[in-house]
Amino acid sequence: MEKFWSPRGRASLSSRVILGATLLIASAAALAAPTVSQVQGPLDHNGSITITGSGFGSKATGAPWIWDNATAGKLKDVWGDAWPNQLPGYNTGYYPPMRGVSPPHSHDARLIAGAHAANTGAYSGYMVMMFKSLYLPTFPCTFYASWYQLADKEWHFGGDNNFKTFDYSEGGNPYASGSWYTAYGPPHPGSSSDTNAQWVNETDTPLKNPDLNGHNAWWGKAVNPMAGKWSKVEIAFKATDQSDGYINVWENGKLVMWYRGPTDTYSGTLRTIGVGGYGRMQGYTTNWRYFQDVYVDATLQRVVLADKPVLSDASIIEVQIPVTWSDGSITATVNLGKFNQGETAYLFVVDASGNPSAKGYTVTAGGTASAPSAPASFQVH
Repeated sequence: MEKFWSPRGRASLSSRVILGATLLIASAAALAAPTVSQVQGPLDHNGSITITGSGFGSKATGAPWIWDNATAGKLKDVWGDAWPNQLPGYNTGYYPPMRGVSPPHSHDARLIAGAHAANTGAYSGYMVMMFKSLYLPTFPCTFYASWYQLADKEWHFGGDNNFKTFDYSEGGNPYASGSWYTAYGPPHPGSSSDTNAQWVNETDTPLKNPDLNGHNAWWGKAVNPMAGKWSKVEIAFKATDQSDGYINVWENGKLVMWYRGPTDTYSGTLRTIGVGGYGRMQGYTTNWRYFQDVYVDATLQRVVLADKPVLSDASIIEVQIPVTWSDGSITATVNLGKFNQGETAYLFVVDASGNPSAKGYTVTAGGTASAPSAPASFQVH
């Protein structure tokens, strides 16, 4: 039996199952899903809200491991390091709007950017990425990350146009001898008008190929990062040397990759996570990459605002920034992202198993949430 499971709670079975067992599994998942009963506080960008309900689970540290919306003094206040870092004028760092590129939404003032402007090493143009190391809190464990990404509209194409986007590595540096990474292709985007970019799961220390679903390393159609529009990428994975590992990738809410199998057969417990990565076309001053609103945490637990009342239907998904977290109460800093003043949004809590609230709690961007007057809704004033 082939089973596709998604940490966002979307599941489908591609072969026959016993109906009764399926209903029992669905019922158990529904009972386990977090329930939001009240949201209090101003739904303004950077406002503070309190979310109460049940089934949130405990979280040792409320705040995420990384949250970077380009408001820190310098990039190394948030990350361990970034590449390039020895290429003056093109190093990865914080920049104002540049080269005709503005942040993905009006709530951001700066960009995270760097360029493949030389080809003299990882520090000087091979890579454009931010990375940080941690010791695994447990093993196995889960991770969730999300970010906006875009490539320059004057990107110089050539070769196989290899374009990598995320790296998970053994030890204290990205792209170690033991690592896996995601990328586009083949065919890699060969122009800004291509529509057939495909997401790939590649590795230096091979993941299972084909994976336990019988799928090879190349997946379905994805967003062309050179097409001139920001895209939101999310990745959720389980770090394990057992067969129940997974790597799921979404773009703008659409699942584009769903690997199943071992993901971490490395030694020790020190790991490095990087957002961005290698680019084949080095040595071109137009080959800038742009990022914004980068969120990484060593748990699937999170709070999000979405544009649909069922999370799997959403195409706009903005992670909120938890401050404190308990089983029945979460305080968070509001990140409106693409939501504008007065727009309706739906708030979801996702638990440690990846189960989201069955239905989003209706809120209004820029409004003040208060206790509901009826179980299904609440007044905004």
